[in-house]
Amino acid sequence: MTAEETLRPFFERYAEAFEAYDADTVAGCFVMPCLFVRNGATEAVATRAGVVASVRELLALHRAWDVQTIAPAAVVVLEDGPRHALVRVDWRLGRTRSKMSWSFATTYALVPDAETDWRIAAALTHDAPF
Repeated sequence: MTAEETLRPFFERYAEAFEAYDADTVAGCFVMPCLFVRNGATEAVATRAGVVASVRELLALHRAWDVQTIAPAAVVVLEDGPRHALVRVDWRLGRTRSKMSWSFATTYALVPDAETDWRIAAALTHDAPF
C-alpha cells in the first residue's frame, strides 16, 4: 500500500475525531515528542497530556466558531521516504446546512506506526483563518 493510500484514510479519521470534539482521539494521532507551529509560534510537546491540552485549545476555537464539519479537501504527498512522509492537507471547516466555511492548510511530518499506519511528528499550520 502506498503512502497516499494510507494517508487519506488517516486524515479522514483525524477529521472525524475533530468533528466529535474528541481531544483524546486526536492526541492519539501524534507521536511524542511532537512539534506544533501555529501563527509563527512553535510549541514542542513531550507528553500526551500536553497534546490533549493543545488540542483542547484548538477545539475551543472550533466551538466558538460553531465548526460542525471538517474534511480534508486535498491530501498531497510532498515526500514519501521509507521512514517518514511529508504531507500537505488542505482542510475545509464548515457548518451543517450552511454555505459558510473556512479553508486552511497544514503541512505534516509523519512517521509510520504499526497500530495506526501513521502518527504525526510535526504540524505546521499555514493559511489559517484563526
